[in-house]
Amino acid sequence: MMKQTVLVVDDNDINRLNLKLLLKESYTILEAGDLEAADKALAGNRVDLVVLDLALPPEPDNPEIGMGYLDKLRLESPDTPVVVITGHDERALALRAQQSGALDFFGKPFDPDEVKSTIDRSMQAHWQAMREQEMQRALETRVNSELLGESAAMQALRTMISRVASTPSTVLIRGETGTGKELVARQLHAASSRAKQPFIAINCAAMNVESLESELFGYEKGAFAGAGKRKLGWFERASGGTLFLDEVVGLPLPVQGKLLRALESGEFSRLGGEAILQTDVRLICSTREDLEQKVETGDFRDDLYYRIHVVEIEVPPLREHIEDLPQLSEAVLLRKAAMCGKRMDALSDDVIEQLARYSWPGNVRELENVIERAVVLAATMVVESIPSLTGPQPAGADDDPLQLWLRQLPDSGIRAEKAVAEFEKRLVEAALERNHHIKARAGRWLGFGDRAKDKMRYLCDKYDIEVKETP
Repeated sequence: MMKQTVLVVDDNDINRLNLKLLLKESYTILEAGDLEAADKALAGNRVDLVVLDLALPPEPDNPEIGMGYLDKLRLESPDTPVVVITGHDERALALRAQQSGALDFFGKPFDPDEVKSTIDRSMQAHWQAMREQEMQRALETRVNSELLGESAAMQALRTMISRVASTPSTVLIRGETGTGKELVARQLHAASSRAKQPFIAINCAAMNVESLESELFGYEKGAFAGAGKRKLGWFERASGGTLFLDEVVGLPLPVQGKLLRALESGEFSRLGGEAILQTDVRLICSTREDLEQKVETGDFRDDLYYRIHVVEIEVPPLREHIEDLPQLSEAVLLRKAAMCGKRMDALSDDVIEQLARYSWPGNVRELENVIERAVVLAATMVVESIPSLTGPQPAGADDDPLQLWLRQLPDSGIRAEKAVAEFEKRLVEAALERNHHIKARAGRWLGFGDRAKDKMRYLCDKYDIEVKETP
């Protein structure tokens, strides 16, 4: 691995030599005896850290020369960390330099251990900060790219997010697998006043009762076998920020009660503890299941349902905004190509057409998988082919039972009143089929709003439509 580079700016030849001998095993060392040489070294090399003596010509007794150059570095090269060298009795000057942007300092005469540890510590702190910035940028890029699209559905989704983000209200995000429910939650967090505080995402369906309770609320030492130390729960770690409970329907009933108390009072206690702790968390939940049905069957508390169902956001499946597919595909292609270390310019028109004909049961997550596989296998900068798509295809106009029935209608002899009833029945059946036989979701798809489930129940009874039980 290439060594990181340190530029030593000091007019004393002996000092520069000593520092070089101390640091050369770990770093590549560049030297500059004055500010002009320092500027040339910075202009011609990749410098990871500058060691700057504040006593520099033309006035070596005037530390303002070095302080002025520090200010210049912070302005012109803000991503380059600086460690300053001061005299042994100039601690006040060193602290002033830190206030001006220096990461750290060490004094003269040099203590070899102090010098090495200061440089190592400063370099590590700088790169850790850089990594965190990159992770944040990557996250923002991923979130923004997943919410690309100029369709009416995506514009409505972004509008809803902007309206809801600034409020403290709990939000329930609905949508099929792979539509990007967590990404919507992250957008809500990023656009809120809590954006600089933690965002913690939890998949409730992936954990058992004991794990969920201990992870949500933490535990004290000795609370259960294996609890060898105190552990903070997600409610504590997310305090001031946002807690996202993915697939909230997976919460066991005992945990639901404790969650409700925490939401209503802002108070909870760790497992095995007696102290009442305070928390300030905004809760966002998601589900792909019919939560109302779970309430009816007693598997989900109705009081908790009303507490988390203050605002609802529906994330549309990809097939309902398929016009966004070219833009989405391009964004996914660029990201996957970068991840694989390839340069990919575009998807061919034939590939785009093939993607647009597919129904995408796995939504954007499936699109990402398909394009990543195509990038890995591609031999040119344009993706000319993709692996075969084997999921369910959307019915064409010629195969749609409703379209067939409508074409037959003029010759059927059905009177108008009966034709309308038949059409309504077929429409209800089509909505149920499209929405996995979930009444509430099918009703919302038909535009019934808050009364979606009641209206669908009425129509199913009216036309004697038997709804399959969903797993």
